[in-house]
Amino acid sequence: MPHRSWYRRTSCFGYVEGARISLQCYTAFIAPSNGPQGPWIRASAVFRKMLRTSVWLSLLLAIVSCTGWCDGINLPISGLGEVMGSETKTARTEQLVHQFFNIPYAEPAVGQRRFKAPVPVAPWTGVKDVTSPGRPCPQPGITDQLNPAEITSAVEDCLSLSVYTKNVTAKFPVMVYIHGGSFSLGKAADHPPNYLLERDVLLVVIQYRLGALGFLSTMSATIPGNAAMLDIIMGLKWVQDHIAEFGGDPQRVTVFGQSAGAAAISALLYSPLVPPAYFSQVILQSGGSTAAWTIDPNPVENAKEIAKFAGCDTVRPIEDIEQCILQLPVLSLLTARFLHEQDRMQTQGLNNVGGCGMVVGGPSGFLDALPFDKIRLGQVRRDVRVMAGATKHDGSFMLTDIYDTLSAMNMIDNKQFNQFEIIDMLNRIFGIDDHSGALAGFEVESLYSEQAINSGNFTQLMAGFIDIAGAIIIKAPVLRDVQSNVRHSQKDTYLYSFDYQGEHTRFGYGASTAHYPFKGGAHHSDDNMYLFPYPPEVTNLNAADTMMSEIMVDLWTSFAIDGVPRSSNGVPTWPKVDGPTGPYLHINNPATIGSNFYDEFAVSVHNEPGAADSRAALIWLMVLSISFTLLQISHYQ
Repeated sequence: MPHRSWYRRTSCFGYVEGARISLQCYTAFIAPSNGPQGPWIRASAVFRKMLRTSVWLSLLLAIVSCTGWCDGINLPISGLGEVMGSETKTARTEQLVHQFFNIPYAEPAVGQRRFKAPVPVAPWTGVKDVTSPGRPCPQPGITDQLNPAEITSAVEDCLSLSVYTKNVTAKFPVMVYIHGGSFSLGKAADHPPNYLLERDVLLVVIQYRLGALGFLSTMSATIPGNAAMLDIIMGLKWVQDHIAEFGGDPQRVTVFGQSAGAAAISALLYSPLVPPAYFSQVILQSGGSTAAWTIDPNPVENAKEIAKFAGCDTVRPIEDIEQCILQLPVLSLLTARFLHEQDRMQTQGLNNVGGCGMVVGGPSGFLDALPFDKIRLGQVRRDVRVMAGATKHDGSFMLTDIYDTLSAMNMIDNKQFNQFEIIDMLNRIFGIDDHSGALAGFEVESLYSEQAINSGNFTQLMAGFIDIAGAIIIKAPVLRDVQSNVRHSQKDTYLYSFDYQGEHTRFGYGASTAHYPFKGGAHHSDDNMYLFPYPPEVTNLNAADTMMSEIMVDLWTSFAIDGVPRSSNGVPTWPKVDGPTGPYLHINNPATIGSNFYDEFAVSVHNEPGAADSRAALIWLMVLSISFTLLQISHYQ
């Protein structure tokens, strides 16, 4: 038998013999460079098996799915079993990357395990094929597109992670990515390694339960809530236990994520269930856990509402309602949560939508207090290095649905509505329902001229709407985490604004945007286009965008490698945050240094730095102080 540290490599090569196509496959145990047999061994492999299969040439197109060499390695995982991976290459220098898609880290969360804390995956026999992307977690736009016969409980078997490494015997810093998607969308396959692994890091992408399956709660042992967050914690434990076998260093783990993924990571900083050893660095891209949309303040009420939309009898005792929810077909549950969200957004706002937010307290034990309460009390980690920021126009993604809804109601040109009501409506939708008028007053004073607000012209007011959305939903919560770390942590903190606008954009997420009287700007998740080659239509980067991708990869990976984000591609030295406002890096071409991040709260209105920006920043500081006080009061009512 081979030495335990050896791994198995399988290679296949197809060639034509007359009227036949032949396929030869070789399997060899290979010693690593630091193993007992010295350098990589191919010719003198301990074990070689050749399988030769002939098929008629007429079957070539139907059967043969690859040409040339199709290499992959088989890797044993201690205490679990063996996996067979595949290979890809980095995007620019074509370095070889071993990829292992959707390795299970937990047992299927189906049947009586639905909504419960994850159970570690049991060992398996044989070789598990992880050569291609696996099943995503149930979500709109994917699960509802399946054939009815395919929509069984098996679609809920999705708790897995993907690993990408260039050398299984190395000791690379580990970058663990938590995807975004409003806690209801996303999958590991959308975040391939071909940009990031140009540098010497290892990438892990964790899948977790989404929507009601991951976040619904009746605050009971039957449906405790926070299942998705417990999934992520179990995925991080898997990394600690097994990543060394893939060439990663479990003592150098950076967890990074975007939007809801960043909010989830932020919450991990305040959870008593997360051992400090699981990670020492985080990168928060456009998300923080103090945002109103991250927490479900009324989980039982919202769970009943979702159950009602699904057809359950909500007059009955909660135990009966829970059993009805447990037995719902997955598609019924997805539909019911969607209907609930639409209703809540029309009548309340992002701060009270169930089935897609974390819960405080309850049997899950994930959060024992609101993240902001932990910050105020100083009950935070003091050993974490943080890098965080937002895109320049991070709020523009929220305005597309709002514009479409108002347009359908013939409200866009309603002058009185735009003069007197629309700002209060937007604040409510974004999660702050201030009856006093103080919040709207400060927003008007900081973002609009008297002439603009009196005009009641939607188009003239739009830039301010983007700033309101960006500040409330994204930028202020990100800054909360940054300020907390600066104040309490012994490690460094770095802050940025992603300002670059390239050839491609995520504005509209693939839908037509021609009818909108505004642009997406440096849009929500545009930064990810330069870290991951996804979606496919934006992977063909021009020269300027390729340079921006190089800069982004430099900054993100250098932070993961030694804790200092840097790039030699025209980026000045990135200063550490040393106070409540900055300094911070403008990621652009050229990159520059800013001093007051509150300027970003009014950046759409005030594009040029100057006195107006400083005044707006001071007003926004007061606005956010008022708004978060209101949020805290509402959570205790």
